[in-house]
Amino acid sequence: MSGYKKLVKKYKLSQLFKMERDLTVRAVNIKTLGEFLPWDYECDEYLDSLREKCRKRQRTGVVNSLVAQIVRLEGVRKIIQERFVPIGAGYGGYEKKGYTWKEIETAFRNRVLTGAVVNHEYIDPREFLKNIKNTVIERIQGVMMEHNSVKINTAFNGEFIAGDKTAVKTIATKNQEIYPTSDLNEWYTKHVVDVIQASLEEFQERDSGWALSRILNLTINVNKLNPLRAGCHIELPRKIMLKKAVVNVKSNDNACFAWAVVAALYPTKRNSERTIEYPHYSTVLNLCGIEFPMTLPQISKFEKLNTISVNVFTTQDSKIIPLRLANKMEKHVNLLYVHGNNDAHFVCIKDLSRLVSSQLSKENCKKYICDRCLHYFRTIEKLSAHSVDCGKMNDCAVVLPSEDDKWLTFRNYNRKERLPFVVYADLECTLEKKDGQDGTTYAYQHHNVFSVGYYVSCTYDNSLSGYKSYRGEDCVTWFVNELHDLARRVKAILTTIVPMADLTPEESEKFRSTATCHVCEKPFTPDDTRISQYKS
Repeated sequence: MSGYKKLVKKYKLSQLFKMERDLTVRAVNIKTLGEFLPWDYECDEYLDSLREKCRKRQRTGVVNSLVAQIVRLEGVRKIIQERFVPIGAGYGGYEKKGYTWKEIETAFRNRVLTGAVVNHEYIDPREFLKNIKNTVIERIQGVMMEHNSVKINTAFNGEFIAGDKTAVKTIATKNQEIYPTSDLNEWYTKHVVDVIQASLEEFQERDSGWALSRILNLTINVNKLNPLRAGCHIELPRKIMLKKAVVNVKSNDNACFAWAVVAALYPTKRNSERTIEYPHYSTVLNLCGIEFPMTLPQISKFEKLNTISVNVFTTQDSKIIPLRLANKMEKHVNLLYVHGNNDAHFVCIKDLSRLVSSQLSKENCKKYICDRCLHYFRTIEKLSAHSVDCGKMNDCAVVLPSEDDKWLTFRNYNRKERLPFVVYADLECTLEKKDGQDGTTYAYQHHNVFSVGYYVSCTYDNSLSGYKSYRGEDCVTWFVNELHDLARRVKAILTTIVPMADLTPEESEKFRSTATCHVCEKPFTPDDTRISQYKS
């Protein structure tokens, strides 16, 4: 284990800050390439050890402090690399955008992304925040494709001076819940740019003498969000209230889910919003092991305990959409999940047709809706005939498109480009058997790997492709070392900038005259930068 790795493992956070400051101070005095290379090696080791510490379970404050150190030191190293290392020498060089994106792996609870935009040349904070917007939003959209709803907070880090004093200060923004329907551009402008700009102005006015001398980075933390977390009573939107299709029970506890289920099972004709009109949920429902407020994973447990199926709907763009659809049981309830300002709430849907009819068609007649797949019919007989096979045939709900969103298009344009390197690997194993008392074999204990083979495929240079294999008890260790060496070679290849070969006259003419992008196949706009699909 290297010296820095031992220190990081042994020392506390306060002492780690001293190590970072030591590397930063030494960086200022580096004058030659000979001085830079050993410093760069130490810096690389220290950053690796910080990342390793980040990947372990830590408290929120520790994780944020480690991330801040990594990002600051990466920024310092980039600046020195620009001075000593020519572009194409294996280090790459930062993008001409004036900033780079750094992603940091952590093992912090529900964190799905920790990254930072490191500044290289911007002086004005508003210009910096404006120009990095697309990069930040693209990263968040990539995460939301997998996790749908997320919580995001950011931290603006800058270096401030007051006379001969220098200090690094952070402006953190509050966690914001982002849903698939949220406008990310609006969120970024309102909750990132405006908040940071106002805080910067207030700080410099309040603490007179301090002035921003250098923008360091903007850190982005993205966490999983469980949108289905309900609280106590809230007022429903007027549009929903006017339909008179739901029952909103007013309770003084956080068991609105249980009261909504009771309201569906024991309907009353008068004062339906009062709890006194219903049996108490604890007397008619089995809530063993259920914790309130109710969460989405717990509903499956509730269904098994009570033999009651539960469909959950929510609102999106002023429309009612399914959030959770269950296999219908003899007892079945439909609930509406409504967002408030700081909380959320379950209410009972007593008439699903009246609630969603206007968004299904313009006809005012009653519609008979299948709770399972959301198909609707004009008569109860047709619905009954459909319901016989619906549970067996439909494994998912049908959400009808609207006029504003009726076209299905391919959006993952990055997946059209072939990966430069792909590894195909296979392991051969033997099974160690365990015999019973009567001498018969009845179980297998574990796999023993005795052989590994892998093939590296390079899409642009067949000379870089090849097959290797190894047989022996240490074949797994051999394979791991092979992959490690391969990763280093590939990194060196991919970070080396190779000048583009000259286009032929025919290719040049086609490049100038083409009107659409060869990747997304959309027309070019005046602000687009064209990239050739030819030789590189």
